[in-house]
Amino acid sequence: MRNMDLKMVVVILLLAFSFHGEGSSGLSFNFYDESCPQLEDMVRAGVRSLFLADPTTPAALLRLMFHDCQVQGCDASILLDPDAERTHYAEMTSSKNFGIRNRNSISFIKSTVEAVCPGLVSCADILVLSAREAVALSGGPGISVPLGRRDSSYPPDFRLADTLIPPADIGADGVLQLFSEKGMTVEETVAILGAHTLGITHCLNLESRQANILKNATNPAFENIVKMSCRLPLGFVQNDLTPLIFDNHYFVNSMSGGGVLRIDAEMPLDSRTRPFVHKFADEEEAFFRAFSSAFVKLSSSNVLTGNEGVIRRNLVLVGSRLCLGKYIPANFVFGDSLVDAGNNNYILSLSKANFAPNGIDFGQEIGLIGFTPPYLAPTTTGAAILQGVNYASGGGGILNYTGKYFCGRINLDAQMDNFANTRQEIISRIGEAEAKKLFENAVFSITIGSNDFINNYLTPYVSKLEQKLVPPESFVGAMISRFRIQLTRLYDMGARKIIVANVGPIGCIPFQRDINPSAAAGDGCAVFPNQLAQLFNAQLRALLTQLRADLYQSNFIYADVYHIVHDIIQNYSSYGFNNANSACCGIAGRFDGLIPCGPTSKVCEDRSTYVFWDPFHPTDAANSIIAMRLVDGDSADIWPINIRQLMRSKPLD
Repeated sequence: MRNMDLKMVVVILLLAFSFHGEGSSGLSFNFYDESCPQLEDMVRAGVRSLFLADPTTPAALLRLMFHDCQVQGCDASILLDPDAERTHYAEMTSSKNFGIRNRNSISFIKSTVEAVCPGLVSCADILVLSAREAVALSGGPGISVPLGRRDSSYPPDFRLADTLIPPADIGADGVLQLFSEKGMTVEETVAILGAHTLGITHCLNLESRQANILKNATNPAFENIVKMSCRLPLGFVQNDLTPLIFDNHYFVNSMSGGGVLRIDAEMPLDSRTRPFVHKFADEEEAFFRAFSSAFVKLSSSNVLTGNEGVIRRNLVLVGSRLCLGKYIPANFVFGDSLVDAGNNNYILSLSKANFAPNGIDFGQEIGLIGFTPPYLAPTTTGAAILQGVNYASGGGGILNYTGKYFCGRINLDAQMDNFANTRQEIISRIGEAEAKKLFENAVFSITIGSNDFINNYLTPYVSKLEQKLVPPESFVGAMISRFRIQLTRLYDMGARKIIVANVGPIGCIPFQRDINPSAAAGDGCAVFPNQLAQLFNAQLRALLTQLRADLYQSNFIYADVYHIVHDIIQNYSSYGFNNANSACCGIAGRFDGLIPCGPTSKVCEDRSTYVFWDPFHPTDAANSIIAMRLVDGDSADIWPINIRQLMRSKPLD
């Protein structure tokens, strides 16, 4: 499973909200009682599924709502993307919104709501309800909020966000002034800052702190922790000792000199705010009451109601518009450990990575809810499957006997069987005609084939006899023949837009470098594995070309991952890497490639400077480069069109 990053940027940037009074006459606590009585239960279930997949979700959703309300009011404008021609740069492009994530999660929940209450509930209301549920799921208070907001149809300019969102080094004077202008009491101001109890603060937001606070530090031990944590620019500091729990520890820490940001450190010292910091540190219930009051005021600020604004719709089907203000097709993923989002965690298998230090970067905003949900997860059901499903399995291959030494794994034929089950469930849910449209416009991606070599034809020792009996051309021919049947089956089940990644330069991974020390080329990569990959890739491209011609309305895309990864390895320094040969996480071998990454492995100091995370897989930094080149690359990277062009291609009628 690929390693990913649990990013959670400081909640301080929530502070200046456009509040005009305690509410809006257009909002009501029973707004959806008759039109959509299931709304709050559906949002609660959606947030819970997100929380189970990523426990940092609550902090992200809180910050998302707070930033939305800050600029132009609580109208879901932060969910709107810039227009395709970049003639207008939306508020999300503001540097003040760095690290904002989980925007797609609101669209995921919106799709569930639309299936039951089409065209009735705004993205703005769903965002507020999601933030409310995030607080409750983390152990905070249950908050009743009035509803009836409508969505803005056009995002404000990024410069407005630059102006209205305060800097990370804002102090007590600035915060109190901001909130007094918006009708907030001092007690409510202190309480809303208690949202910092969730999450972390990135060191990028602490640069000015080092100069302003250290000279007046009341807790030198804590200051040393901050200093040590921020040796690297990408470091972070926990906001309190329980960053995943909504409690009053933030105030307890602040009183003992453990405030991370400038405002956190000043509140227990300022005569205006100190009494409430002490009160909330002693009485968690008092904090919860004041926070609930402040939350309602902030989420009701400057809202659109009645005939103002619009209700953004998400029918999931053709021509739909998500809360992001754009059409996003469903995404169905097939493959091996390069794209496995967790399916192997639900089977008996030796090919797992659900233990530290793996997963250190898991949770980046990729896909519709952070990542396309794994097929075997119990939460991958209901309306969630309309957005797409991940069927990939670590150790899986094109051939059914690939990866047999892992015991459990799901090879591509079985992944196709699982998609067939999903297909029937979708047809039952929305009808055959609409399901046909969904599949024709969905994006199907397949990343597979490496294991057929690494854990089959090239398996150390045990494959020697097979290599003597079966020439490389015959083995690759068997792979291509099987792959033809599998891709044709996928087409027959309704897929039309199919991205197929070729096999990367497997001879360059740390594992192959370590087991083939005497068979390396001038670049240090093992020659024979790369020759096998190139032989397969040439035949794969020919296969996809033929399928494009033979299968009506098919759009097979050839993603040349080999070319991209080999370029990164050969020119690693120009991409910002210091090491293109060794694993960041390893324990044995010249290149740390002999034993998979695990709890006893040593981990490099800065994984962003390594091309490879472990003996087999790229780092998140390398994967990001690969992804961007596939999204926007030319025909040398992906043929005949790139992913962005595929996404923008006209939906099939």
